[in-house]
Amino acid sequence: MGRRFFKHLERWEKRLQVFVVVLFSLLVILQMFMTKDPLRLYLSFAEQMEGIPLANQDLAVTNLGQKEVGEVKIKIDSYFILSQVIVYVNGKETASFQEREILLPVKVGDEIMIDGTAYPYPITFKVSAVSRGVCWPPVNYRVTTDTSRVSLGKVRIK
Repeated sequence: MGRRFFKHLERWEKRLQVFVVVLFSLLVILQMFMTKDPLRLYLSFAEQMEGIPLANQDLAVTNLGQKEVGEVKIKIDSYFILSQVIVYVNGKETASFQEREILLPVKVGDEIMIDGTAYPYPITFKVSAVSRGVCWPPVNYRVTTDTSRVSLGKVRIK
């Protein structure tokens, strides 16, 4: 019985090997057919939908060639001039409060950060004006630094 069992296993092993080789060959042949456009099969729903425009939908991707630009004016609300307060846009030093108000040119997605770590007391800042189309940060939005950095958030433009 032992020899017959092992012969049976060897036969199944050969069949399995042939089956795997045939499947691999079919895979290679089908891949070659999928490279030719006239013979290409549309196997997925997503490929069939490709190129069909969405009706009355706001698209997530805007025109990448045009970067919408705006301006945000920030004012020191609690003191007159604090020259060591630094404003960062996307992590890059952009301005400091040499005057009571600063005007920042911004684009969509820019993050505005105010660094008040140089002063050991709370300082309040206010967004005093924004250009047309800027919906975040809003006018009169206030943040307070207390020996810390605070973020005004990411700029959003309509």
